Amino acid sequence: MKDLRPAFDRLLDVAKAFHEATPGVTDFAPWPSALVWADKPAGTLPVAKLVRDWYDDRPDEAGAFHRAIKVVSPHAGWQQTYTEEEVGAEYLANYGYFELYGPNGHYKTDELRGFIGYWGSGLTYDWHYHQAEELYAVISGGAKFLSEGQDEARLGPGETHFHAANQQHAIEIRGSAVIVYSIWRGEGMNGRAQLTNSPRA
Repeated sequence: MKDLRPAFDRLLDVAKAFHEATPGVTDFAPWPSALVWADKPAGTLPVAKLVRDWYDDRPDEAGAFHRAIKVVSPHAGWQQTYTEEEVGAEYLANYGYFELYGPNGHYKTDELRGFIGYWGSGLTYDWHYHQAEELYAVISGGAKFLSEGQDEARLGPGETHFHAANQQHAIEIRGSAVIVYSIWRGEGMNGRAQLTNSPRA
């Protein structure tokens, strides 16, 4: 069986470089101090091929991050939070995420949870919330971020968006797919997002 550890170690290295070089990310949370490799099985979702086939040759930290994600994509523990009844078959065919580091990640830590997420063009990640505080950083593509009580924000590679605990938010993906690096911290870090489908009145 192929040893996948070097490819994931490479991904971890470029994730750390992006994390420490991107304004706002290290202000939100420092890079985890203790990470332990966990040999997780791959997740068999359509998103693995969509990411693997997305070519990107940008020379910056976000471009290097994208390429490292692309390499591990067929072997990553891709998963989905929602069911077809909640979001529809088209959404599930073009969406997925894996936990790079965290309690259930490819690298174990209880300090933070760091996810890699993909949404295809035309999708809307409907209004939802979670107890954990969250920072999104766009790696590739772009999206419009909607947050309760804030103006909408259209973000591209290297740009970030913060969500407070239990703040409702949504994402609209138009024109291009998007890959994001998402970090959770604080109370509720081990919880899950809850769909609401509309912001609070």
